[in-house]
Amino acid sequence: MTKSASSVYVEYAYETGGFGSGANLNTPIIFGKEVKGSGLEFKNNQIPLGQLYTPEIESYAYGKDEGKVSMEYVLSNPWFFESILGTATSVDIDGAGAGTLYSHTWDSDPNVDSTIRDINSMALTFGFNVNNNFLRIPVGVICPSLSMKMALNETIKVTQELIWGEETVNQTFANPDGTPLAGEIPYTFVNAEIISPLTGNTLATVQTFDLNMNTNAELVYEFNQSTSTGAIRKILELTGKVSITLSDSTMLEEVYGRAESANDLVVTLTNLPETGNTDPQRSIKMTFSGCSFSTHNTTGIEPSELVIENMDFQCKHVTVVAKNQESAIPT
Repeated sequence: MTKSASSVYVEYAYETGGFGSGANLNTPIIFGKEVKGSGLEFKNNQIPLGQLYTPEIESYAYGKDEGKVSMEYVLSNPWFFESILGTATSVDIDGAGAGTLYSHTWDSDPNVDSTIRDINSMALTFGFNVNNNFLRIPVGVICPSLSMKMALNETIKVTQELIWGEETVNQTFANPDGTPLAGEIPYTFVNAEIISPLTGNTLATVQTFDLNMNTNAELVYEFNQSTSTGAIRKILELTGKVSITLSDSTMLEEVYGRAESANDLVVTLTNLPETGNTDPQRSIKMTFSGCSFSTHNTTGIEPSELVIENMDFQCKHVTVVAKNQESAIPT
Protein backbone atom coordinates (compact mmCIF):
# COMPACT_ATOMS: atom_id res chain seq x y z
CA MET A 1 0.00 0.00 0.00
CA THR A 2 1.27 3.49 -0.86
CA LYS A 3 1.92 5.59 2.25
CA SER A 4 2.07 9.34 2.94
CA ALA A 5 4.24 11.34 5.33
CA SER A 6 1.75 10.52 8.09
CA SER A 7 3.62 7.19 8.21
CA VAL A 8 7.07 8.78 8.66
CA TYR A 9 8.76 10.46 11.62
CA VAL A 10 12.14 12.08 12.42
CA GLU A 11 13.74 12.47 15.85
CA TYR A 12 17.24 13.15 17.11
CA ALA A 13 19.49 13.01 20.16
CA TYR A 14 22.97 14.31 20.92
CA GLU A 15 25.85 11.83 21.05
CA THR A 16 27.14 12.11 24.62
CA GLY A 17 29.59 9.24 24.06
CA GLY A 18 31.55 11.03 21.34
CA PHE A 19 31.35 11.45 17.58
CA GLY A 20 29.61 8.56 15.83
CA SER A 21 28.82 6.75 19.08
CA GLY A 22 25.08 6.88 18.50
CA ALA A 23 22.78 8.29 21.12
CA ASN A 24 20.29 7.28 23.75
CA LEU A 25 17.31 7.22 21.46
CA ASN A 26 15.10 6.21 24.38
CA THR A 27 14.89 9.95 25.16
CA PRO A 28 14.86 11.54 21.69
CA ILE A 29 14.21 15.19 20.93
CA ILE A 30 11.47 16.51 18.67
CA PHE A 31 12.72 19.19 16.26
CA GLY A 32 9.67 21.44 16.66
CA LYS A 33 6.18 21.87 15.21
CA GLU A 34 5.17 21.09 11.61
CA VAL A 35 8.44 19.23 10.96
CA LYS A 36 9.50 18.81 7.34
CA GLY A 37 12.47 16.90 5.95
CA SER A 38 13.61 17.56 2.40
CA GLY A 39 16.50 16.36 0.28
CA LEU A 40 17.10 13.21 2.33
CA GLU A 41 19.98 11.55 0.54
CA PHE A 42 22.70 8.97 1.05
CA LYS A 43 25.39 8.26 -1.53
CA ASN A 44 28.53 6.14 -1.79
CA ASN A 45 30.27 8.34 -4.39
CA GLN A 46 30.41 5.64 -7.02
CA ILE A 47 33.18 6.08 -9.61
CA PRO A 48 32.58 4.36 -12.99
CA LEU A 49 35.78 3.11 -14.60
CA GLY A 50 36.32 2.53 -18.28
CA GLN A 51 38.94 0.43 -19.99
CA LEU A 52 40.89 0.40 -23.21
CA TYR A 53 39.42 -1.33 -26.22
CA THR A 54 35.79 -1.17 -25.08
CA PRO A 55 33.16 1.61 -24.94
CA GLU A 56 31.50 0.03 -21.87
CA ILE A 57 32.04 0.69 -18.19
CA GLU A 58 34.40 -2.03 -17.00
CA SER A 59 34.03 -1.74 -13.20
CA TYR A 60 33.12 0.53 -10.31
CA ALA A 61 35.07 2.03 -7.45
CA TYR A 62 33.44 3.65 -4.42
CA GLY A 63 34.40 6.71 -2.37
CA LYS A 64 33.29 8.10 0.97
CA ASP A 65 29.78 7.69 2.37
CA GLU A 66 27.78 10.91 2.57
CA GLY A 67 24.27 11.64 3.83
CA LYS A 68 22.30 14.84 4.14
CA VAL A 69 18.87 16.26 4.90
CA SER A 70 17.34 19.71 5.34
CA MET A 71 15.03 19.91 8.35
CA GLU A 72 12.49 22.74 8.56
CA TYR A 73 10.18 23.29 11.50
CA VAL A 74 8.29 25.88 13.52
CA LEU A 75 10.30 26.94 16.56
CA SER A 76 8.97 25.54 19.83
CA ASN A 77 12.04 24.55 21.87
CA PRO A 78 15.67 25.76 22.16
CA TRP A 79 17.56 22.45 21.94
CA PHE A 80 18.82 23.02 18.39
CA PHE A 81 21.33 25.61 19.69
CA GLU A 82 23.40 22.71 21.05
CA SER A 83 24.29 21.78 17.45
CA ILE A 84 25.68 25.27 16.74
CA LEU A 85 26.99 26.79 19.98
CA GLY A 86 28.59 24.07 22.07
CA THR A 87 27.31 22.64 25.34
CA ALA A 88 24.76 24.55 27.41
CA THR A 89 25.11 25.37 31.09
CA SER A 90 21.85 24.58 32.89
CA VAL A 91 20.96 26.21 36.21
CA ASP A 92 17.96 26.11 38.57
CA ILE A 93 16.78 29.74 38.70
CA ASP A 94 13.38 29.63 40.40
CA GLY A 95 14.92 31.14 43.53
CA ALA A 96 13.62 28.50 45.88
CA GLY A 97 15.27 25.38 44.55
CA ALA A 98 11.88 23.99 43.69
CA GLY A 99 13.00 22.93 40.23
CA THR A 100 10.21 24.70 38.38
CA LEU A 101 12.30 27.07 36.25
CA TYR A 102 15.71 26.50 34.68
CA SER A 103 17.98 28.54 32.45
CA HIS A 104 20.11 27.03 29.68
CA THR A 105 22.94 29.24 28.45
CA TRP A 106 25.05 28.95 25.30
CA ASP A 107 27.96 31.36 24.74
CA SER A 108 30.09 31.63 21.60
CA ASP A 109 33.08 33.10 23.52
CA PRO A 110 35.63 30.27 24.03
CA ASN A 111 36.89 32.05 27.16
CA VAL A 112 33.43 31.52 28.64
CA ASP A 113 32.66 28.12 27.13
CA SER A 114 35.60 26.11 25.78
CA THR A 115 33.24 23.53 24.22
CA ILE A 116 32.51 26.03 21.44
CA ARG A 117 35.81 24.92 19.88
CA ASP A 118 34.25 21.52 19.19
CA ILE A 119 30.94 20.61 17.59
CA ASN A 120 28.21 18.48 19.11
CA SER A 121 27.19 15.58 16.92
CA MET A 122 23.79 13.91 16.80
CA ALA A 123 22.13 10.64 15.90
CA LEU A 124 18.93 10.78 13.87
CA THR A 125 16.09 8.31 13.55
CA PHE A 126 13.94 8.24 10.44
CA GLY A 127 11.02 5.89 11.02
CA PHE A 128 9.17 4.53 7.99
CA ASN A 129 5.91 2.76 8.86
CA VAL A 130 5.41 1.32 5.37
CA ASN A 131 4.75 -2.15 3.98
CA ASN A 132 7.97 -3.46 5.52
CA ASN A 133 8.65 -1.08 8.39
CA PHE A 134 12.22 0.06 9.01
CA LEU A 135 14.39 2.70 10.67
CA ARG A 136 17.23 4.69 9.14
CA ILE A 137 19.74 5.73 11.80
CA PRO A 138 22.46 8.20 10.74
CA VAL A 139 25.19 8.80 13.37
CA GLY A 140 27.91 11.41 13.60
CA VAL A 141 25.44 14.00 12.28
CA ILE A 142 26.58 17.63 12.31
CA CYS A 143 24.94 20.97 11.49
CA PRO A 144 27.01 23.23 9.18
CA SER A 145 24.30 25.89 8.89
CA LEU A 146 21.07 27.02 10.52
CA SER A 147 18.66 29.78 9.61
CA MET A 148 15.73 31.40 11.41
CA LYS A 149 13.07 33.44 9.65
CA MET A 150 10.47 35.75 11.17
CA ALA A 151 7.80 37.72 9.34
CA LEU A 152 4.54 39.48 10.15
CA ASN A 153 1.62 37.10 10.58
CA GLU A 154 3.89 34.06 10.24
CA THR A 155 5.28 31.38 12.49
CA ILE A 156 9.01 31.51 13.27
CA LYS A 157 10.67 28.92 11.06
CA VAL A 158 14.01 27.22 11.62
CA THR A 159 15.93 25.37 8.90
CA GLN A 160 18.86 23.11 9.76
CA GLU A 161 21.17 21.61 7.16
CA LEU A 162 22.43 18.28 8.51
CA ILE A 163 25.18 16.05 7.10
CA TRP A 164 26.70 12.71 8.10
CA GLY A 165 29.04 10.01 6.86
CA GLU A 166 27.59 6.86 8.40
CA GLU A 167 24.16 5.31 8.75
CA THR A 168 22.50 1.95 9.22
CA VAL A 169 19.08 0.41 8.65
CA ASN A 170 17.23 -1.33 11.45
CA GLN A 171 14.44 -3.63 10.33
CA THR A 172 12.93 -3.64 13.84
CA PHE A 173 10.52 -0.72 13.75
CA ALA A 174 9.87 1.46 16.81
CA ASN A 175 7.24 4.14 17.27
CA PRO A 176 8.33 7.76 17.85
CA ASP A 177 9.18 8.45 21.46
CA GLY A 178 10.07 12.16 21.57
CA THR A 179 8.47 14.21 24.34
CA PRO A 180 7.50 17.85 23.70
CA LEU A 181 8.91 20.52 26.00
CA ALA A 182 6.51 21.07 28.90
CA GLY A 183 4.00 23.72 27.93
CA GLU A 184 5.71 24.43 24.62
CA ILE A 185 4.04 26.67 22.08
CA PRO A 186 4.72 27.31 18.40
CA TYR A 187 6.39 30.72 18.34
CA THR A 188 5.10 33.37 15.93
CA PHE A 189 5.98 36.99 15.22
CA VAL A 190 3.67 37.92 18.12
CA ASN A 191 6.16 36.29 20.52
CA ALA A 192 9.18 38.22 19.18
CA GLU A 193 10.81 41.47 20.28
CA ILE A 194 13.96 42.92 18.67
CA ILE A 195 16.18 45.54 20.33
CA SER A 196 18.07 47.78 17.90
CA PRO A 197 21.88 47.72 18.16
CA LEU A 198 21.88 51.39 17.12
CA THR A 199 19.66 52.88 19.81
CA GLY A 200 19.13 50.15 22.41
CA ASN A 201 15.37 50.60 21.93
CA THR A 202 12.75 48.23 20.58
CA LEU A 203 12.41 48.11 16.80
CA ALA A 204 8.67 48.70 16.54
CA THR A 205 8.23 48.51 12.78
CA VAL A 206 10.00 45.26 11.90
CA GLN A 207 8.51 43.54 8.86
CA THR A 208 10.91 40.61 8.53
CA PHE A 209 13.99 39.34 10.36
CA ASP A 210 16.33 36.66 9.02
CA LEU A 211 19.17 35.13 11.01
CA ASN A 212 21.91 32.72 9.91
CA MET A 213 24.12 30.86 12.39
CA ASN A 214 26.71 28.87 10.45
CA THR A 215 29.45 26.67 11.89
CA ASN A 216 30.70 25.81 8.39
CA ALA A 217 31.54 22.44 9.95
CA GLU A 218 32.96 19.62 7.84
CA LEU A 219 33.16 15.87 8.28
CA VAL A 220 36.61 14.29 8.56
CA TYR A 221 37.48 11.08 6.71
CA GLU A 222 40.54 8.83 6.93
CA PHE A 223 42.27 6.20 4.83
CA ASN A 224 41.06 2.61 5.10
CA GLN A 225 37.37 3.36 5.73
CA SER A 226 34.46 4.94 3.91
CA THR A 227 32.66 6.38 6.92
CA SER A 228 33.44 9.69 8.63
CA THR A 229 35.61 9.58 11.75
CA GLY A 230 35.12 13.06 13.13
CA ALA A 231 34.17 16.66 12.39
CA ILE A 232 35.71 20.11 12.61
CA ARG A 233 34.07 23.50 12.97
CA LYS A 234 35.30 26.61 11.21
CA ILE A 235 34.65 30.33 11.79
CA LEU A 236 31.23 30.93 13.34
CA GLU A 237 29.25 33.19 11.03
CA LEU A 238 26.41 35.21 12.57
CA THR A 239 24.72 37.08 9.75
CA GLY A 240 21.24 38.24 8.85
CA LYS A 241 18.88 40.82 7.43
CA VAL A 242 16.28 43.04 9.05
CA SER A 243 13.52 44.90 7.21
CA ILE A 244 11.68 47.84 8.78
CA THR A 245 9.43 50.62 7.58
CA LEU A 246 11.46 53.66 6.55
CA SER A 247 11.17 56.56 9.01
CA ASP A 248 14.54 58.33 9.01
CA SER A 249 18.14 58.02 7.82
CA THR A 250 19.55 56.33 10.94
CA MET A 251 20.06 52.91 9.39
CA LEU A 252 21.50 54.33 6.20
CA GLU A 253 23.97 56.46 8.14
CA GLU A 254 25.05 53.36 10.07
CA VAL A 255 26.24 51.85 6.79
CA TYR A 256 27.93 55.15 5.93
CA GLY A 257 29.72 55.02 9.30
CA ARG A 258 31.67 51.81 8.55
CA ALA A 259 31.91 50.82 12.22
CA GLU A 260 30.48 48.43 14.82
CA SER A 261 27.19 49.37 16.46
CA ALA A 262 27.36 50.75 19.98
CA ASN A 263 24.63 48.50 21.41
CA ASP A 264 23.71 44.82 21.31
CA LEU A 265 21.19 43.31 18.93
CA VAL A 266 18.76 41.47 21.20
CA VAL A 267 16.08 39.05 19.96
CA THR A 268 13.63 37.77 22.59
CA LEU A 269 11.02 35.09 22.01
CA THR A 270 8.65 34.46 24.88
CA ASN A 271 5.25 33.17 25.86
CA LEU A 272 3.16 35.17 28.32
CA PRO A 273 4.30 34.77 31.94
CA GLU A 274 2.29 32.30 33.92
CA THR A 275 0.02 33.73 36.63
CA GLY A 276 1.95 34.63 39.78
CA ASN A 277 5.39 34.23 38.17
CA THR A 278 7.36 37.21 36.91
CA ASP A 279 9.74 35.05 34.84
CA PRO A 280 8.48 33.77 31.50
CA GLN A 281 8.30 29.99 31.72
CA ARG A 282 9.34 29.37 28.11
CA SER A 283 11.57 32.01 26.58
CA ILE A 284 14.62 32.31 24.33
CA LYS A 285 16.81 35.41 24.44
CA MET A 286 19.59 35.87 21.88
CA THR A 287 22.06 38.71 22.51
CA PHE A 288 24.40 39.56 19.63
CA SER A 289 27.36 41.89 20.14
CA GLY A 290 30.00 43.33 17.84
CA CYS A 291 27.40 43.92 15.13
CA SER A 292 28.04 45.85 11.94
CA PHE A 293 25.68 46.78 9.11
CA SER A 294 27.13 46.32 5.64
CA THR A 295 24.33 46.90 3.11
CA HIS A 296 21.27 49.16 2.96
CA ASN A 297 18.62 48.98 0.27
CA THR A 298 15.15 50.47 -0.07
CA THR A 299 12.08 48.83 -1.61
CA GLY A 300 8.52 49.93 -2.22
CA ILE A 301 9.30 53.18 -4.03
CA GLU A 302 6.19 52.94 -6.16
CA PRO A 303 2.54 54.03 -5.88
CA SER A 304 0.50 52.52 -3.03
CA GLU A 305 3.43 50.52 -1.60
CA LEU A 306 4.95 50.56 1.88
CA VAL A 307 8.51 51.92 1.77
CA ILE A 308 10.83 49.39 3.42
CA GLU A 309 14.52 49.62 4.27
CA ASN A 310 16.51 46.38 4.38
CA MET A 311 19.84 46.06 6.18
CA ASP A 312 22.36 43.23 6.09
CA PHE A 313 24.36 42.72 9.28
CA GLN A 314 27.04 40.52 10.80
CA CYS A 315 27.93 40.01 14.46
CA LYS A 316 30.97 38.66 16.30
CA HIS A 317 29.46 37.08 19.40
CA VAL A 318 26.19 35.63 20.65
CA THR A 319 24.84 34.52 24.01
CA VAL A 320 21.61 32.53 24.12
CA VAL A 321 19.62 32.07 27.33
CA ALA A 322 16.57 29.80 27.26
CA LYS A 323 14.20 29.48 30.21
CA ASN A 324 11.84 26.54 30.64
CA GLN A 325 10.88 23.76 33.03
CA GLU A 326 13.46 21.20 31.84
CA SER A 327 16.44 20.72 34.15
CA ALA A 328 18.78 19.87 31.25
CA ILE A 329 18.84 19.11 27.57
CA PRO A 330 17.26 15.66 27.02
CA THR A 331 19.90 12.92 26.72
